[in-house]
Amino acid sequence: MWERVFVTSDGHAGARLRAALAVGNLTAAEQAAFEVPFVPLTEARALLELYAEQGEPKFERAALRYLRRYLEEADPSLADVAGVAAVLAERAVLMRGS
Repeated sequence: MWERVFVTSDGHAGARLRAALAVGNLTAAEQAAFEVPFVPLTEARALLELYAEQGEPKFERAALRYLRRYLEEADPSLADVAGVAAVLAERAVLMRGS
């Protein structure tokens, strides 16, 4: 049996998230991310990059959350974890101006 699904004129939140990330619209990306039940790791990383590019104070906490998810979901090697952590830490230091 077919089920009716209603979609708003704004479209699906996941599609809006990807579109906002593609054009670098942080506000729209955050709004869409709050509406989706799960943000895939690739989109989480893109959102994190937007935080860094725009000097968003949320970057460091978001980076730590991303790193936790990366450890759990990506099954990385120790070298991969060290590399990702180093890049995130360097971005955080640059944002602080230290």
